[in-house]
Amino acid sequence: MDKNEMEQLIAKYLNKELTDAEASDLKHWLEKDKVNRQVFENIVGQWHLSQEEVAASKVRVLQRIQTNQQVPTSTKTLPARSWFSSYGYRVAAVLLLGLGLALVGLLKSEWWRANDVATAVYVEKEAVLGQKLSFQLPDGSIVKLNAGSKLKYPSAFKGKNRDVQLTGEAFFDVARDEDHPFRIASNGVMVQVLGTSFNVRSYPDEQDVAVAVKTGKVAVSGIETKNRVTLEPAQMATYSLADQSINKKTIEANDPSVFGWVDKHLVFRDENFDVVLTQLSRWYGVEFKVEQKKNMGKRFTANFKNPSLVKVMESVSFVYGFNYKINGNRVTIY
Repeated sequence: MDKNEMEQLIAKYLNKELTDAEASDLKHWLEKDKVNRQVFENIVGQWHLSQEEVAASKVRVLQRIQTNQQVPTSTKTLPARSWFSSYGYRVAAVLLLGLGLALVGLLKSEWWRANDVATAVYVEKEAVLGQKLSFQLPDGSIVKLNAGSKLKYPSAFKGKNRDVQLTGEAFFDVARDEDHPFRIASNGVMVQVLGTSFNVRSYPDEQDVAVAVKTGKVAVSGIETKNRVTLEPAQMATYSLADQSINKKTIEANDPSVFGWVDKHLVFRDENFDVVLTQLSRWYGVEFKVEQKKNMGKRFTANFKNPSLVKVMESVSFVYGFNYKINGNRVTIY
């Protein structure tokens, strides 16, 4: 493998774009020579640095090389093997670090230019607990954020992809652009589309990431794995964070339990008590204090249209047989 091929493979590795065949080639190259692995580890270890930090590190490397090249003041002659293991090995290690840093600078600068990362200004929108937020992205796509969710995106899409990062739940109505796929990264899952409407649910305290399509077509894959499914309208993919598997199923068209929140429908479908309280906490921005649990084995199903907290609590308390008290943003169950 020549130098250019090696650089391309490492660049793809850093950007998580290796194919199975390329991953095998990279593994073979790493196992071929320990020097290869040292260079690779230096590059990967420095990848998180900024361009300025890489440049500063390269200066420090050169200074260390110059320091090591000074003639030893001791008149004692070292055996050849001892000299290599002490002085020569140190210089070699520093040179390897320098090579790694130089390659990092090259790869990062090329990758940054290709994706316009260096000049990108990012915007972050957040819907706090008890709030929902609608806004338009620079490409004309419409996003609706559910409570307790964040979306990070560039102020202008300039690269080959339109990349955003999601925490929580959002509904996307993506403006079609076949030359620039729209990609959402969220909790180890990558969702890619050209133009469609769909829902992504990916809260940090939940064990699964769910993607459901309303119109168009969506590809869902694990960022660290090769698992991938394609979804069409009325289909949902659930990605398990535990084993990184993806399950695909058919749902109702415009399923209210999936898409209902966009139109202010609070929907529960055979949910347990803890899930009900979690969803109510996000929806209304309240904190629950449970002093006594009753009938916890029951499941709760309901569909409310833009309800007040009192209206929902009346239904939930009837099913589970408890009393409650609302005091500001605190709900006590007893």
